[in-house]
Amino acid sequence: MPFSWWRVRWLTYAVWAMLPLGVVACKRQSATAQPRLSLGSVAVAPAAGAGDESSLVDREALARKARVQLLQAGIFAGEDVESTNPGAAVAKIRITLSMELVQADGKAAVRADVRLNVSTRPAGVAASHFAEDVRANAEMLYDPGAHPDKKAVVRNLAERVVGDLLAAYVARQKLWSVDRQAIHAALAAPGEMRLEAIHVAAARKLFAEVPTLVALLSDDEEAIRDAALGALVELRDPRAVPALTKTKSMKDRREMRKIVDALAALGGQEAADYLSFVADAHEDEEIRIMARTALLRLRNKSPASSPNP
Repeated sequence: MPFSWWRVRWLTYAVWAMLPLGVVACKRQSATAQPRLSLGSVAVAPAAGAGDESSLVDREALARKARVQLLQAGIFAGEDVESTNPGAAVAKIRITLSMELVQADGKAAVRADVRLNVSTRPAGVAASHFAEDVRANAEMLYDPGAHPDKKAVVRNLAERVVGDLLAAYVARQKLWSVDRQAIHAALAAPGEMRLEAIHVAAARKLFAEVPTLVALLSDDEEAIRDAALGALVELRDPRAVPALTKTKSMKDRREMRKIVDALAALGGQEAADYLSFVADAHEDEEIRIMARTALLRLRNKSPASSPNP
């Protein structure tokens, strides 16, 4: 049975915020000195919407299967201890399903839209990287003559997409506890693990990875470029400054806002010289104002401390 699945978009996974007229801020935190999470409730719910066929899925059975997968992965300390210890760190899993069956000209497909939400309780106890809100959709083509059991077809796709989402979540969480060589390998390899590795490198203050992060400022993917920029600002490493001053995005206001904010946060004479040049000579008045504001922040802040080797 042909099968294809692909990720549509990540909702809160690996977010780096560009603060208006400010610096790039990292929303990930290191798991160091954080209590291990217990696995709390795992629930599978239907998504509201016309034509949803998720009722064909045994949601309780799927929730049990998801719980087993997560516990066997070893990223959680064990079962829910919330009832015996109200202050314990607990992860709660909510999976939302939307399933659709489509038939035309003797061909059939089942489509899935799945959302995985991982929240932690109580607030602020567990490392923030455990909390995620991700979404994926998939489509599976099938022959209705050879596979007349629609319920089995819908169930198979739902199980596969949920399993893949959980496996990707587990892989990202495990990246927070691996050694530096593994982080370096993840930074060098294309794919979604690279994005998570950038967050880990920043949170763990891996200054040896700065050259790799600088190289990623030229990556084809905007999410990678933004994450690398955020990591370099988080590390306060001046080695990022020369790369930023050679940007080819001089006419892009959105990109220039990121660059001038990052330079203001990184500081140093080279950053100040570049901001002065842009503030005086750029043809776009709005970008000139951005640069002047960033330059004022740079001059008013205390000198950034030198990074560790």
